[in-house]
Amino acid sequence: MIDIHSHLVPGVDDGSQSLDESLSLLEQAEKEGITEIVTTPHFMKNGEFRIRANELVKRFNELKQGYQGTIRLHLGNELYIHTQLPELLEQGEVLTLAESKYILVEFPFKQYKDEYDEILYELSLGNQIIIAHPERYSYVQKDPNYCVKWLNEGYLLQSNQNSLFVKETKKVLMPMIENGFISFIASDAHNKRRPLTLNSAHTFLVENFGIKLAELLLEENPRQLLTDKIISVPEYRVIRKVKKHFFWF
Repeated sequence: MIDIHSHLVPGVDDGSQSLDESLSLLEQAEKEGITEIVTTPHFMKNGEFRIRANELVKRFNELKQGYQGTIRLHLGNELYIHTQLPELLEQGEVLTLAESKYILVEFPFKQYKDEYDEILYELSLGNQIIIAHPERYSYVQKDPNYCVKWLNEGYLLQSNQNSLFVKETKKVLMPMIENGFISFIASDAHNKRRPLTLNSAHTFLVENFGIKLAELLLEENPRQLLTDKIISVPEYRVIRKVKKHFFWF
């Protein structure tokens, strides 16, 4: 399995805070059978976490030097939406995933502004957009078909493994997977409370959707990303809303 979203570079965001913590997470990942990981520190232009690429590379190299295991490590960013992101990418101040054309973009959890569509369009002119954990956004939880506009633009969607096991996100994520919205499942690992695990997600996907889809989301599409090959938007179906029936007594 390959994990494309994690926060393992020590001390740069709200993820791992020490080399020892990162090594502990990586040890767990080895036991899980994870073979490659993209670590994706947050970049928030107007937020707390905004370390630029040159410094991130130094911190990442320190992690690689301290890790003696078998997992191949790659670097990227989780980019919080901002009007300056296209410029920052062009200048090399923020990172694509594993030096590919793919970028991981995050939005506010409570409100999506129309201006984000213009930023995404500009970003998409030179990159392939992956939208991080849409099932966690309140506007997607209210109506998962909110994602259709992103899919129609050719953007890919990445969901978190722990969202399969939390009531609020599971109820929206299950139909999203069933209807072909999702292209990746990743750990979004931060620490012991948000661990670097994919085995439980693999088992869950196999039991509910079959081995073929489990391998696609956890291995095949991530492999295509790491080799910078084209990943097509899946053939998706609009999610049918279940009508509520009211019984009067």
